[in-house]
Parts: sequence; C-alpha cells; structure tokens
Amino acid sequence: MRVVKRVKKAGKSKAPTIQIGASFVGTAWCIHTDRFLVTAHHILNGGQPRNPEDRFYAFTVPGNGLAAYAFPITGFPFEGPAHDLAVLEVGPAAQAEQHIPAVPVTFDRPPDGAPVLTYGFPAPAIAAATFTQDGTYRGGQFFLKGHANEGIVSAQYEIGGVWHFEFNVGWHHGESGGPVFRQEPLAAFAVMQHYRNIETPLGKVAGPHCGRSLAVVRDRLIALGATVV
Repeated sequence: MRVVKRVKKAGKSKAPTIQIGASFVGTAWCIHTDRFLVTAHHILNGGQPRNPEDRFYAFTVPGNGLAAYAFPITGFPFEGPAHDLAVLEVGPAAQAEQHIPAVPVTFDRPPDGAPVLTYGFPAPAIAAATFTQDGTYRGGQFFLKGHANEGIVSAQYEIGGVWHFEFNVGWHHGESGGPVFRQEPLAAFAVMQHYRNIETPLGKVAGPHCGRSLAVVRDRLIALGATVV
C-alpha cells in the first residue's frame, strides 16, 4: 500500500489542510524472513522517482482469510529504475505473531517450455481506511487476496546485457512485482514487470508478459541474505 500525504494551502487566513490518499500498487515477496522484500521499482511511483514523503506498507493475508496484517516499510536498500527492480526493508507488524517467510531464489535460466508459477495480489479498491495525520496506517476495509497462475517460459533473450524472459501467463493490475517461480525445485528467478506492445492493424495491443532475470541484481540479493538454490 502506498500512502500519499499532501498539505493543501488554503490561503493566508486559513490553516493548511492535510490530505491523505492510499492505494494498493503492487506485490512484493520476501528474500530474508521478516527483513527484505523484492518488487518492481515502478510500483513505488508509477515509474517516476519515489517521493520520499510517501509511506508504504506490505500486507499479508494468511490463507487468504478474513484478516490482513500490515508491515511498515522502513527502508529502501536498493532502488533500480533501470531494471525496474527494488528491495524494501520491512519492520514488524503490530501483531508480534505475524511473520513474512522468505522464498529461495535462483539465477539459472529455465529453458523455453519450462513450467512456471506466478503469485501476486490483484489490487482492490479500498472501501475504508484510517490514518493518523502523519500517514500511519490504523486499519481499513478491502478485499485483498493472493492469486496464483501457471504457464511456461515462452521466450528469452538478452537486451543490453540483461537477460529477459517472456511468459504465456497473464497478470492483473496489482500483481506487478510478484515472483515468477520455476517449479522444480521451487525458486524465484524473475519478477512480474511489464508486457511487450504488439503492433496490429488496429493499433498497439498488450503482448507477451515479461520479466528480467534476478541475475541483474545477484550481488545485491546475496549481500542481503537471499537463499540461492
């Protein structure tokens, strides 16, 4: 969740008003239990540089149940707009018993046709949310559920020294940043990021869905404690 705080000036005779907005902007996943999350950089501010005044929260929904738990994002140890990747540092939830488990990563390149699994959170509308004046989240009402899909590696190629994958898996708004897993053994090797436009007689349409290899941030992920398999 991205929390945007803006101070609106009301004129010389009136005090400024504080406006707070919130939206679910993408999916993040854990490489170091309760510590570091990976996501797509573009979710932080629509592809523009992150506004340092914005706040972010990661949510878990254990078992796709009724309760969602908020974890504050406390730092940004890596922001890589060139490769649309970012690492977020997460703080503890208000509920001490809640945790974010890590998943392993791989820098291998699954061959074309290899089965893959994706996981993300389609972004819901926020029916209600409560914040303090500094933007601290206090509670809300929304329908946030994880969504898995499976398919294959459809193509792969190098552009500018970076390995790219295409998948026959579609994803929804809000799933950007989610992991793409090889299935045997299970390990994330790419991130859901964008799609390639295709020219048609009727104009551009959304084409293959794409992600970059995590190898582009290999050293960074290892330094942050990722488990490599």
